[in-house]
Amino acid sequence: MDLTISAQHTTLTDAIKDYAEKRLAKLEDRFNFPVPVNLRIRKEETKRENERYIAEVTIPLKRGFIRSEERAESPYSAIDLVQTNVERRIRRYKTRVGRRRRENIEDLQAEIAEQIAVEEAVEEPEEEIRELQYGQLVRTKRHEMQPMTVDEAAGQMDLLGHNFYMFKNRENGTINVVYRRHDDDYGLIVPAEESA
Repeated sequence: MDLTISAQHTTLTDAIKDYAEKRLAKLEDRFNFPVPVNLRIRKEETKRENERYIAEVTIPLKRGFIRSEERAESPYSAIDLVQTNVERRIRRYKTRVGRRRRENIEDLQAEIAEQIAVEEAVEEPEEEIRELQYGQLVRTKRHEMQPMTVDEAAGQMDLLGHNFYMFKNRENGTINVVYRRHDDDYGLIVPAEESA
C-alpha cells in the first residue's frame, strides 16, 4: 500500500503517522493489487469540540474513487472512524462493480471516475479557519456536470457517500437532484416546469 499522509492546520507527529499506518494497513488486505491511499488530517475550530479533527481518506481506483471523511475529538479517533467507514465503502464498491460487470455497464464507472477527478480538481481549498455559526455559508464546491441517467446519478451518489447529488439529466437536459430518503429509497427533484 502506498500511503500518503498530509496535515492542514495541525501538526503531523510521528505518533499520528505510525498510528495511521497501522490502522490503514488493514485496507491493503481488501485489494489484490497495491493501491495508493491518501490520508489528510485537518483541524477546524468548531463549536463542537468532538468534531474538531477531520480525517479524510481518498483511494483512486481504475473504475472510480473511494472517499470518506470523518470528524472526531482527536486525530486518532478520526482515523479509527474513517478506517471503518472506508472498509464499508470498499465492500460496497466491490459489490457494485461486480453487479455492473454482470450487467455489462462498465461505462458508468469510467464516467464516475472522470466526474470525481473533475470535482476534486476544481474544489478550492479553504484559506483560513473561521469560527462557524449556524446558517453561515462556509464552503463552496464547483463541479462540471456530465449528462447521466437517474440510475447513474444515484450510483455516483452512493460511491461518494453523499445524501444527495446534483446532475444534468441525459433524457431532458435539465438540472436534477437525486437524494436518499430516510427509508433508504431515492427521491428526485426536478424543475417545476418539467414536472407539470
